[in-house]
Amino acid sequence: MNSRPDLGELRQQWHRQHAAPLDVGALHSQVQAESRAQSRALLITVLLTAAVLCVVFARALLLRTPTAWFGALWTLLFAAVVWPVSLWLARGTRRPRDESTTAHIEVSIRRCRAALIMAPVGIVLYLAGLTSTLLMRQRLFGGEWSELLFSTPMIITGWIGVPLYAGGLLWYARRQRQRLKVLETLQRQLGEG
Repeated sequence: MNSRPDLGELRQQWHRQHAAPLDVGALHSQVQAESRAQSRALLITVLLTAAVLCVVFARALLLRTPTAWFGALWTLLFAAVVWPVSLWLARGTRRPRDESTTAHIEVSIRRCRAALIMAPVGIVLYLAGLTSTLLMRQRLFGGEWSELLFSTPMIITGWIGVPLYAGGLLWYARRQRQRLKVLETLQRQLGEG
């Protein structure tokens, strides 16, 4: 003769009453805008990679030194590592599988999760590129480590670039983590409804 309602039922009623109404049109528009931005970013990245490789190999052709060729091949090798990693992490994030609200939420969730993985991977790749460049320069040109570590390029790309890049990626990951929580809650609510 317990007349108290079930706690789980009360929680579900409270969630239904306090859930913000889903604006399906806004969700679809946001996912489409993100898809267009992702396509533009991919195109820009491909063009920049091609331009950098062209410049590096043109320089190697002009200088015709082992150092220039080594730098060109190293740049090509680094691009050959970064591109597959990036494409693998971005798989399934290009567009929703269909026009349903569920598919739009799923692709948004995949994008958030990919961003959360890409942030630390991006930092590691940046540090690996910077470290390998330093090691290569020291090995090819010799010189003191203090001279290399406090050169203008190292100050810009290392001492200033690393904290800015890492901070930006970590800030972006935090925003995506918050967005992921909202999307997962929305996905659960749609699953219950």
